[in-house]
Amino acid sequence: MRPIRRIRSLVCALVLALPVLVLAQSSNIQTPLLGLLTWFPCEALDENNPFLNGLRDLGYKRGENIKIECRSADQQDDGLTAAAVELAKIDVDVIISFSEPAAWAAHNATDKIPVVSIFSGDPVASGLARSLSQPGGNVTGVSYYATELTGKRLDLLNEAVPELTAVDVLANPVVSYLPFEKDTKRAADKLGLAVRIHNISKPSDLDSAFSTMSANKAQAVFVLPDLMLSGEASRIATLALEHKLPTMAWGYWFTKVGCLMAYSTSYPDHSYRLAYFVDRILKGAKPGDLPIEQPTEYLLTINLKTAAALGLDLPQTLLLSADNFIE
Repeated sequence: MRPIRRIRSLVCALVLALPVLVLAQSSNIQTPLLGLLTWFPCEALDENNPFLNGLRDLGYKRGENIKIECRSADQQDDGLTAAAVELAKIDVDVIISFSEPAAWAAHNATDKIPVVSIFSGDPVASGLARSLSQPGGNVTGVSYYATELTGKRLDLLNEAVPELTAVDVLANPVVSYLPFEKDTKRAADKLGLAVRIHNISKPSDLDSAFSTMSANKAQAVFVLPDLMLSGEASRIATLALEHKLPTMAWGYWFTKVGCLMAYSTSYPDHSYRLAYFVDRILKGAKPGDLPIEQPTEYLLTINLKTAAALGLDLPQTLLLSADNFIE
């Protein structure tokens, strides 16, 4: 009977210890840690941010089953590198960026940590991915770049401004590796338009650029994609109106602050979609196996109040093709 009693005692001990063992195992399960790499201050990422909304819709609750660390470039072009290195040292599970310069900073900081990003240029041509269908490295996400997009923007600007012969372009030389300057010149050649590039390295360069445009009797302004220029959207709109210049930009928020037109994809939708990639990676997928997605829809936004202030009588064909109006 003694062996039986010993077995019973052992079983009872195991049963009593089971909750402790389960608790010990659960305590070893680490909460996923995400690293947000941003150009703008981290404080600007409020709880209504599309990416955070995407996480919530997938069942992730910040502070409960997921943790987030944010590092900002403080709106400085060279700040992305330092911010990305900080996140890599923390050894986050995934780095999330919202622009191609940030993706490059993250990629240069680590080839081990998965990077999920929005791409403004061609991630394959730039070397961030082997192909859209099979990125192959540690970077994936959503691209809003299309080779015909710049040409379409110029077409629309050409339609809005009668007798347009030249276009003045705002570009940040720091991101000259992106294809937009070449695309602009190529598209302008097809339309028979002259191109004058104004390199804007810092916000204070805008005043002198617009003064130069005015002295050269500029006809229209074309804003190329760039984080710094995006942050100066309101200033660009103000200067354009002061100098009576219609402006075509690449994000709808430009028209909200007074620029004439913007032709773009839905940037909030892209940010929201990044949550899908994060979810797949946290569940075991490799970033190199997740195809980079491309947009299928582009939206034209026109500020009618600005058109009136500029004295532009926009053609009916252009108005009918618009998706959104600012009045």
